[in-house]
Amino acid sequence: MKKILSIIIMIFLVGIVLILLRGQEDLWICQNNKWIMHGKPSYPKPADPCGKKYPLPKTKDECIQKGGIWKKLGPDPVETCNIKAADRGSICTDNSECEGWCQANMTREQLREGMRGKTRKGKGMCSVWRVELGCFGNLKEGKISVICID
Repeated sequence: MKKILSIIIMIFLVGIVLILLRGQEDLWICQNNKWIMHGKPSYPKPADPCGKKYPLPKTKDECIQKGGIWKKLGPDPVETCNIKAADRGSICTDNSECEGWCQANMTREQLREGMRGKTRKGKGMCSVWRVELGCFGNLKEGKISVICID
């Protein structure tokens, strides 16, 4: 579970650094816990509270009390919590806009191409769960790539 949270935090931070270095436009950027419009995004300001990724409960009782499920996720030997994201199904172009992941709907062929490094531009939807496993289209700065998490 710690690996997954570390990966999420790392992706979020790398995305922000890349946006700032490249000067990307036409998207919302989280700065100092506020959404800042850069250029003219074609979608409304994210409803997700900027800069606030909520940690998952650490105990079974707290997890269930918050509406989560307590079970083994992937090959991890211990049970952990997963909670449905409040913003699930919202349109997004970057993981920073979602409680979980910004995921693109992809065909099998697109997934195969993505695993070979091909990227494409597009939009996605915020994931149903805050922790998602498997291979899926992941959005950073409006670019779709494939990520695999187990």
